[in-house]
Amino acid sequence: MFPLRILFVLSVVWLALTLAAPLLVASRYSVLKYIGTAIYFFMDPVCHQLPQRSLFIAGLPMPVCGRCFFIYFGGTITVGVTVLRGKLFAWPPKIYWVLFSAITAEFIVFKWFFHTEWTYLRYAGGFLLGILLFRLLLEALMYKGNKGIVVK
Repeated sequence: MFPLRILFVLSVVWLALTLAAPLLVASRYSVLKYIGTAIYFFMDPVCHQLPQRSLFIAGLPMPVCGRCFFIYFGGTITVGVTVLRGKLFAWPPKIYWVLFSAITAEFIVFKWFFHTEWTYLRYAGGFLLGILLFRLLLEALMYKGNKGIVVK
């Protein structure tokens, strides 16, 4: 359970940094501006940071795009629920197929049918992808058969 709690804390810190970076850069104190700029610099390799695809806080774009933010948000929720439940059980394959199908449909809509910026669809796809990826990661690292694994 300890490594899972660490993963949850790190996920919450990552989300907090993405939310805090624009506020820090918008601050009137130079030290806070430098810290906010460092967060943007650190997150630059992780995401394209296109302003038209980003959420804005204090008039500034977040250091990751909306889809990436919701991937991290969905993953943090998934890890948090697992920590609170205390056990990890395998999901039925249908759940994975539904999530995968929804993400694939979102990708197809954006790439082949509509070349538009439907931001809420992009955010929803990111959230579902975060749930799916973090859930698969948790199962790969921790699952031990039909009884599940106690993570407390």
